[in-house]
Amino acid sequence: MATDKPDWLKPLFPWPQSLIEVNGRRMAFVDEGPRDARPVLLLHGNPTWAFLYRDFVRPLTEAGYRVIAPDCIGAGYSDKPRIDAAYSLAHHIADLVSLIDQLDLKGMAIVGQDWGGPQGVGAALRRLERVAAITLMNTWLFTDYKGRFHTTARPWTTWHAPIIGPYFLKRLKVLSHAGPSATSRRGMNETEARGYHHVYDERESETVTLTWPRSIPLREGDRGWADMAWIQGELPRLAGIPVQLIWAPEDQVFPIEYAHRLKELLPHAEGPKTYDAAAHFLQDDRGPEIAADIVAFVNRTVGPAP
Repeated sequence: MATDKPDWLKPLFPWPQSLIEVNGRRMAFVDEGPRDARPVLLLHGNPTWAFLYRDFVRPLTEAGYRVIAPDCIGAGYSDKPRIDAAYSLAHHIADLVSLIDQLDLKGMAIVGQDWGGPQGVGAALRRLERVAAITLMNTWLFTDYKGRFHTTARPWTTWHAPIIGPYFLKRLKVLSHAGPSATSRRGMNETEARGYHHVYDERESETVTLTWPRSIPLREGDRGWADMAWIQGELPRLAGIPVQLIWAPEDQVFPIEYAHRLKELLPHAEGPKTYDAAAHFLQDDRGPEIAADIVAFVNRTVGPAP
């Protein structure tokens, strides 16, 4: 079964999305390239969906890889439960593990940005025998560093407030209908912006965009703290897996200090290689060049054959 796309979207995002049931919810995902090639799992964060990786699909498939780009539950064309409890970090990791197991992915390369980092690495740690390489971009895997964005009143703690937070994020849709287009460094046209935002047009469809910020743990006992602390504690298990760090230092959410902390925790990682003229959604700002970097890294470290 495949999802239906509006005609105006197809020139920008021509790949069909299949649906698979993960833990009782339907997850939409792109699956392109030879089925016997090495899978590359492209993982997005908040408030995007697989559309974020539209500049990555062709370079990877043309290099001989199988591209799998899922929409997290709550995002894109996947099911969007209206209950906050459906969106814990543990839930998202379990959804990815289910996808990996059902598709029987072996020797995979994982690419994660924003929430795609902890979700992807969390799933990798649960299925380490299936992982060959990891690329991390503007993300985090730890509880012991907090940047300015996540500790100031505007916008961060305002989004957490019980009344004003839902007003901004659900009524005004400041993330789901403005996040990627408002922070773009290259500038988006109206159709590109609509490509990101239209999946949250339905009323109450943006529950995940409210829950994701509230799941970033800042102190022990916060929602997500135990899961993130577990991931951080397990990172030494990745010592034998090639890791690549790619970063946009202009990102206010996860600036370069986050890359430096990851480098301390994963000292064997390559990089961080930095990209200027790019912000939080660096895949959109500098997509073709970053995709070429990932192809070169995976080619050199593990190659297209699993």
